[in-house]
Amino acid sequence: MNSLKLNTHIGEDGLLQVKLPVQNQDLEIMVVYQEIPKKNHSEMKVRFEKIRQQFGDQIFSDSVELLREDRQGE
Repeated sequence: MNSLKLNTHIGEDGLLQVKLPVQNQDLEIMVVYQEIPKKNHSEMKVRFEKIRQQFGDQIFSDSVELLREDRQGE
């Protein structure tokens, strides 16, 4: 079994088109979906400011380290 995960936008027509890398095969397809919550600009600004205050002038070697620290603080 293979799986494919993608983020997409469904327009007003409600259609989702997915091209698969297979031809001339019988397939069983299952679609599971959930809405992606939208964050507004002010929410993101507040979160960024909170993180900036928490870590001040600390320099991180990469973004993974920053994400790990942020998750541990929640």
